Amino acid sequence: MIARLVAFALHQRFVTLALALLLTAGGIVSFHRLPIEAYPDVADVEVDVITLWPGHAAEEVERYITIQLEKELNGIAKVTFLRSFSNFGLSNIRILFADGTDNYWSRQQVLERITQADIPADAKPQLGPLASPIGEVYRYTLESKTMPLVDLKAYQDWVLEREFRKVPGVADVVSWGGGIKQYQVTVDPERLRAYNVTLKQVFEAVAANNANAGGSYIREGQYALMVRGIGLVQSTEDLENVVVTALKGTPVRVRDIGRAGIGHAIRFGILGRDHDDDLVQGIVLMRKGENPDAVISGVRAKIAELQKALPAGVVMRPYYSRDRLVRTTVTTVMRNLIEGAALVIVLLSLFLYDLRAALIVALTIPLSLLFAFVFMDLRGIPANLLSLGAIDFGIIVDGAVIMTENVLRHLSERRVTGPHVVREVQHAALEVARPLTFAVMIIMTVYVPILTFQRIEGKLFRPMAVTISLAVVGSLLLTLTLLPVLTTYAFRRPPAERESPLLRWLRRPYVPALRFCLRRPAVPIAVTAGLFVLALFAFTLLGKEFLPELDEGDIWLRVKFPIGISLEDANPYVHDIRERLLTFPEVRVVVSQLGAPDDGTDPNGPDTVEFYIGLKPRDAWRIRDKDRLVEAMATRIADIPGISTTFSQPIKDNVDEALAGVKGELAIKLYGPDLFTLEAKAREITGVLAGVRGVTDLDYDHLVGQPQLQIVIDRKATARYGINVQDIQTRSRRPPVAGS
Repeated sequence: MIARLVAFALHQRFVTLALALLLTAGGIVSFHRLPIEAYPDVADVEVDVITLWPGHAAEEVERYITIQLEKELNGIAKVTFLRSFSNFGLSNIRILFADGTDNYWSRQQVLERITQADIPADAKPQLGPLASPIGEVYRYTLESKTMPLVDLKAYQDWVLEREFRKVPGVADVVSWGGGIKQYQVTVDPERLRAYNVTLKQVFEAVAANNANAGGSYIREGQYALMVRGIGLVQSTEDLENVVVTALKGTPVRVRDIGRAGIGHAIRFGILGRDHDDDLVQGIVLMRKGENPDAVISGVRAKIAELQKALPAGVVMRPYYSRDRLVRTTVTTVMRNLIEGAALVIVLLSLFLYDLRAALIVALTIPLSLLFAFVFMDLRGIPANLLSLGAIDFGIIVDGAVIMTENVLRHLSERRVTGPHVVREVQHAALEVARPLTFAVMIIMTVYVPILTFQRIEGKLFRPMAVTISLAVVGSLLLTLTLLPVLTTYAFRRPPAERESPLLRWLRRPYVPALRFCLRRPAVPIAVTAGLFVLALFAFTLLGKEFLPELDEGDIWLRVKFPIGISLEDANPYVHDIRERLLTFPEVRVVVSQLGAPDDGTDPNGPDTVEFYIGLKPRDAWRIRDKDRLVEAMATRIADIPGISTTFSQPIKDNVDEALAGVKGELAIKLYGPDLFTLEAKAREITGVLAGVRGVTDLDYDHLVGQPQLQIVIDRKATARYGINVQDIQTRSRRPPVAGS
């Protein structure tokens, strides 16, 4: 099989070159079509069930909605985990499915189950958008000095959100701040009593007088005129003129017992930016599996179109775009690839001592990558910094170096010319073809265990293993086919057999050292064993990390206020934190998200605020080290009483929360039937861990009908102060916790 492949390539050289050109063109097209992610999507298949029940306490939401929905959702096939969160007027349930589950099948199963739940009629559960934790690709704020905030939010909900959803690849747009516009009737209790009217009568009267009625039609010649009754409320005056009841023939209208006006629904959150305390924000969510670059390009085109149609005085100001990180990632990878390829060419030229041979060998690098891009595009495997950055040029060119050097040796020794070159090249290629193939097979077996990884490990490392394996296979095929063909054209005359001066210089110390080791074999064996023992000892001193942290360029700050604080009372502290962060010259923009959006997609309470801290380019930084900058920010806001802080990054924070359901990188989880007992025991553990700097907060959650409480730990703080996670685990086990 291998001999036939080599023979075909050399006897059909034009076909081989044509296939190489076809591979080049296809690889370039595939590279432009290939989804490129800065960070791999490691989240499970997830479906969110969001239920809004305004005005009801968290206890009622938990009892009448969350538990009822959980009871129906528990029996769905392939469900691995359920997490739920009940807040004031909001229930959020996250259902996680096993790896490989189809997203649309899982959503269909959830939809079928939630219709069977026995929940209040005015609570309407709905599914969250089909987006991943890394799907937030674009953020912008709407600002206006002339338009009221509720009208600005209505423009965002009814115009901008609908327009952005038209962009291919956009799953949803999450709106923050402003409040949902409402027509409200404010009733005076004294007037109700005076007219002997109940609140129920007011509700029923307003509902009955706010509807259109359909009828039949009237024939007018050959035309049919439709008959309908128009009763929809069009203004606050219409509301005030609604008749509630009649006393002795005198109608009692809404204006007699109260007043009508325009306001907003109960707000779940407040958004601020820089010095402004209350704005409207839109977050564009990318559909799971889409190409971020293509989606962002479509969003930018849509923004350019919408900017021309914005109402007078309304300004749209973007402050976050994922393409910046993607561009940085692609630039970093391409620079490393180009630098690596250039270094390989230089080294090959020095060791082979033939520029033509070095260029032929180096040609396998881009062609092998293009080969990998073609099959990644066909399989729908996205490229990311981890998979592209792990490509080893040494492995790729290893076989090509052996093949080229053996061909050069044969041609220089036999001194063949003309038509005999092809035959000699074929003979030289067949000498090393079989060993090269077995070497590649051995390399491929190294990555077989990685291909069996599941869940998070699989999503992280499988694309890397597939990318490297495809590149190595492509390199082998090119080595067996294209390289022999190129050598027949490049070396029509026998090459001069010359030894590289670099090799000659390296041989001088190597030969005596080799003779010494052969005469005294115990010496190299003892030195090697000693270095191995030293390496094992050094390994025990090294820190261990699952994955190197990707620097996204910006900072995400989560601040927790005392439980029970209201939105209005927390907002002045949020403004103070923004002002303090803006004093750093490294900061470009600060956006605060207090509470939750009105659609309930991010279920935070009024005691939680998240800050997006956009940073300037590093050239403008005064504090060059990012860790030192984070520490300075933490010190700057540390004197605000009653708060706890956790610093992270935008994508990383979403991924951490999606994977473990924890608003932080590390946490100690307690489970039990009684939340009060859990809280008491958690405070005991917190007291034991009081000496550990980095314990930041207590967080409440609910898990399939069973309360849980989490002690969130700032991982960066533990690393900064030299604290080991095992120490935290050891100290948290004493004293023994009973009843949980």
